[in-house]
Amino acid sequence: MKKALGKVIVAFLVCLLSFAVVSPSPAMAAEYYCILELEPDCLRQLPFSGDLLFVDIPPSGVDFIYVDFSNFSDNGAVVNSSIDSPIFMPPFGRERRTYPVQPASSVTFSNASRVPETPVQLRVFGYSR
Repeated sequence: MKKALGKVIVAFLVCLLSFAVVSPSPAMAAEYYCILELEPDCLRQLPFSGDLLFVDIPPSGVDFIYVDFSNFSDNGAVVNSSIDSPIFMPPFGRERRTYPVQPASSVTFSNASRVPETPVQLRVFGYSR
């Protein structure tokens, strides 16, 4: 009885482990970075839903960021951010936004599209007035 129970537990753990390896999860999302102090005009693509873009704001010289969002697919796209409500773009659509930012801070953008393979491009430009 103990032997059979042990085999069932091992089989269950193997099944659980194989499911965790194969199924997509937010932990599998790619992370991209824009360090505006080094690259004031940053262009990045987030090819899959779940991908993240971290934008580092330098300690001085950047008071605003201009962000140009582009959707390069037949599907509607959604971009979430830490400084705005979700941005919806139609197929092959584009959206432009300007945000005030704090020195030495960080802003995060994520591709939150419903279809996993919905590439979104972000151009981030930091400037001061």
